[in-house]
Amino acid sequence: MIFNSIDFLLFFPFVYLVYLLSSHRVQNLFLLIASYFFYGYWDYRYLSLLFISTVVDYFVSNKIIHQTTVRKKKLFLILSIISNLSILGFFKYYNFFTLSAKIFLESLGFQVNFILLEFALPLGISFYTFQTMSYTIDVYRGQIFPTKNFFDFALYVSFFPQLVAGPIERATNLLPQVIQPRIIKFKQLQEGTYLVLLGYFKKVYVADNLSFIVDPIYVNPQSNGAEIVFASLVFLFQIYGDFSGYSDIARGIAKFMGFELMQNFRNPLLSINVGDFWRRWHISFMTWLRDYVYFSIGDKSDSESKKHWKNMLVFFLSGLWHGANWTFVIWGILNGIIYSSYRIIHNLTPQWDESKNKYISIFGKILFTSLTLCAIFLPLIYFRSTSLELAWIHTKALFINFGNLDIKLVFKFFKNIVLLMTLEIFQFCHDNEFIVFEWKIWIRVLLYIALFYAIVILGNFDKNAFIYFVF
Repeated sequence: MIFNSIDFLLFFPFVYLVYLLSSHRVQNLFLLIASYFFYGYWDYRYLSLLFISTVVDYFVSNKIIHQTTVRKKKLFLILSIISNLSILGFFKYYNFFTLSAKIFLESLGFQVNFILLEFALPLGISFYTFQTMSYTIDVYRGQIFPTKNFFDFALYVSFFPQLVAGPIERATNLLPQVIQPRIIKFKQLQEGTYLVLLGYFKKVYVADNLSFIVDPIYVNPQSNGAEIVFASLVFLFQIYGDFSGYSDIARGIAKFMGFELMQNFRNPLLSINVGDFWRRWHISFMTWLRDYVYFSIGDKSDSESKKHWKNMLVFFLSGLWHGANWTFVIWGILNGIIYSSYRIIHNLTPQWDESKNKYISIFGKILFTSLTLCAIFLPLIYFRSTSLELAWIHTKALFINFGNLDIKLVFKFFKNIVLLMTLEIFQFCHDNEFIVFEWKIWIRVLLYIALFYAIVILGNFDKNAFIYFVF
């Protein structure tokens, strides 16, 4: 079930009505049932994977806390990690690694005939797998105490607003909200309504309309370099609208029920450098990699060279997490190289005092934001291309067939992002995603009308799935 469907528009009002009329314990049990229905509506067979991950990590976390030696605690932690990564690895990466091995061995002259399996990728498996693993790791580290109530833990894992595309919540944030009775405040209803409206605007109007620019260019092997550069930039805005739109809707729906999910995006398109971008983009995932990978293999005293290798590992895993395709791996590696290059350059160049001249400061921020976008969107050639061969063709076009660009596409692009970027700039300048509530009421009314008009009249309602559903 997806947010931009009639099915969900019928599902949620019913769930919300029952939720409001129920006691806390009944609310939790009903939300658990609703979350499993929400997930199983896509394919009920994969509910077993969600249930297995939940049972394993519930069992393991409660075993860890009662062990008297670090060795025994670590054995149960390893059991959790192996179990989760085995499920993820088999259903997401089996064919990828099998086919890669087949091609490699055949290049050496060996004839092999591996069995490839035909099955759909379980929805959101990368998200809930990482969420359950973080819980067990936190228990092992002594940062949280495991809950005794299985149903509360199951709801933490399967909470339907963020189940299939995040944010990847930590137990320290979401689980206490599950356990404790929730009081819905008017401010939450106000902010939730705005986030849902903004999320649908980002998805249905911005992202889905931008797809009509991006898709024809990327499926065409004859696209020239100018078109590829432009389509990659547009795709950055498309995927931002799509993914942050989902996160906004998820957070808004959660607020309706008294939950507070973490902010997953903080105006990344206005970042002033590459490091700033990755601190603002898919925050729940990047901080997961930071806390459970980067800091697990070193500390702040590491040498610069080791920090660069850890960064490369993090971005490599980021690419692999996104999909079972070498295009995603290369995208991750390229971003790792760009990030390490930025850190080297940043450490070698002097920094100016922005407070001395506000005009220089504004010019500098515009310049650095533009350079950051260039560094980020070019690797997207590999992220967006459907195959490695097509990605390489598009990469070569940048150097041997740059060509021209239809100016009408540029106008179409700016027309679709002008309202979005206006809001983003206000939020960024005030460091407040709800800055609109400080505006005069008539300005807010005009904004709500514009967002609603863009969704209902100008939006694309062809039930396009969210891009990150397949990750």
